Amino acid sequence: MERKALLFVCLLVSTHAMAQINKHDKKKKLRELSPDRPHQTESPITVDAGHIMVETDLVNNTFYDKDYPHSSTTGLLYFNFKVGIQKNMDVEVMSNAFSFSRYEHHALPSTNTSLPDLTFRYKLNILGNDSGRTSIAIMPFITTTNLVHEKWQAKTGGILVNAEHLFKDKYELGYTGGLTTFTINPFFQQHEWFSTVSFSYPLYKSLNHFIEISDRLNKVASVRNNYSFDSGLTFTPTANNQFDMGFYYFIPMKTLYIFIGTTIRI
Repeated sequence: MERKALLFVCLLVSTHAMAQINKHDKKKKLRELSPDRPHQTESPITVDAGHIMVETDLVNNTFYDKDYPHSSTTGLLYFNFKVGIQKNMDVEVMSNAFSFSRYEHHALPSTNTSLPDLTFRYKLNILGNDSGRTSIAIMPFITTTNLVHEKWQAKTGGILVNAEHLFKDKYELGYTGGLTTFTINPFFQQHEWFSTVSFSYPLYKSLNHFIEISDRLNKVASVRNNYSFDSGLTFTPTANNQFDMGFYYFIPMKTLYIFIGTTIRI
């Protein structure tokens, strides 16, 4: 009887302890919101396991001024849908929901597209996902046709290394580099190297500013090195929501990209 009573007490204690642990896990604080947008420098921080994050350009506009006739493209809901699958991993699906292209003086007919391609990405954090000032992740990805308008096939692939370092708990230096594009069939016949560095800092409370420079090296493109200067603002009113706006200006290509967007974590 004493043994049974002792086992019963141990069972009650262990059950209570497990309940407290589960309760603590459910209330565990999520990581600080760290979306890939709005700059071109990708974040090394993954989405918390079991959570969803949606990053989107609500609206963007691209002005092409290098060639004639000049043109512009308006995009709506350029999204990145992300799901945390393990403590240091997430999977992502990206596409441009709708876009409308117009030519100066109606020199050419306007065109409209919807979900032109899908990009599937896998982010693996290898350092600093939950603590520390330095974080690093690798991110392979593949771009395919959209499964609706045309036969499904893989078109291009790539792999990036994302890193960031925090200074004095408020200044953030970010870096992304690697292959943004390589052809799959024929394999690696064409490819593009990419590198970008960003610096962000707080302006007032949850309002932050970032500046960034980038370079795309493509030997077969019309411009071998396509540099850009980027800048923008982010505002994070809650732990799970961010608003942003800004621009990229690609210097040799005389291309201006402006955007307004948001990020929501569930």
